[in-house]
Amino acid sequence: MIDIIHVYDYIDAYLVFKMVKGMNVKVVFSDYYYHDDLKGIKNHIYKTILKKLDHIVLQSESHKNYLTNSFNLSSEQCSKLYHAFCFKRFDDFEYKSVRDEFFIDDLRYLIATMGDFTPQRDMMSVFKMVKKLRRTGRNFTCVVAGDQVDEYDSNYNACRYYYILQGLDNYITFMGKRVDDANVLSQLDLFVYSSGRETIAIPVIEAMASGVNVVVNDCDMIKEITHNGKYAMLYEDNNDLDFAMKSREVLLNLEDYKMISQVVKEETRQIFSIDKHINGLKRIYSKIND
Repeated sequence: MIDIIHVYDYIDAYLVFKMVKGMNVKVVFSDYYYHDDLKGIKNHIYKTILKKLDHIVLQSESHKNYLTNSFNLSSEQCSKLYHAFCFKRFDDFEYKSVRDEFFIDDLRYLIATMGDFTPQRDMMSVFKMVKKLRRTGRNFTCVVAGDQVDEYDSNYNACRYYYILQGLDNYITFMGKRVDDANVLSQLDLFVYSSGRETIAIPVIEAMASGVNVVVNDCDMIKEITHNGKYAMLYEDNNDLDFAMKSREVLLNLEDYKMISQVVKEETRQIFSIDKHINGLKRIYSKIND
């Protein structure tokens, strides 16, 4: 006998709910996205199913607050449960020199950002930061690991146009889609990121868990996963100059920040561990089955 069905897509949640109607089966839905762009029947399905679900699992407190406030849901119906990571792969990977691959000399600081060119990630802020950081005289290359997404061509094209217009070819290297994020992260002096409309910033967590210094914007979700800046250097959202100055500060004091990043690495791995995630699921299942 099935007691709980846990799904990860709102359409699946809707179909499962209809299938088990009248049965003593609870339906749990993990919502990983903001669905502001849904229209028509999809929007109707999403709004309808939220009210009927036995429990909704969100990846951050900020997303939970948004959902309960926007759709008038009970806080008891929703739980925050952080994304789980297998950190073994960040310690056991095939090393391949990024500097050799893209002809980056050893005298340059190696900076990176990761994520596809979508509205969920504000890549343009990174490009604008690079332009301002260049003016400080810092010798660096920022590698951009991310793919062009057909649905959001305008995001990629805008960044590419800015890159050409501002003459950033000596400071930004497009890496394209990568599957060796652990390898890339292991070689960085600094990881930079600007989050847009995300429920959780997975690349930021991966960077922190790899022992890399991180500079990221101070939106609510980022404040939450970095413990209000304890685990990363926060810059003022939509302030490109502050982004550049915070990045410069880390690079100028790299040895001190490297020591801090090792402490962050261990604490981050505890917070976002698979074991902690599984224990959280057990608590949720027990609660709704009482």
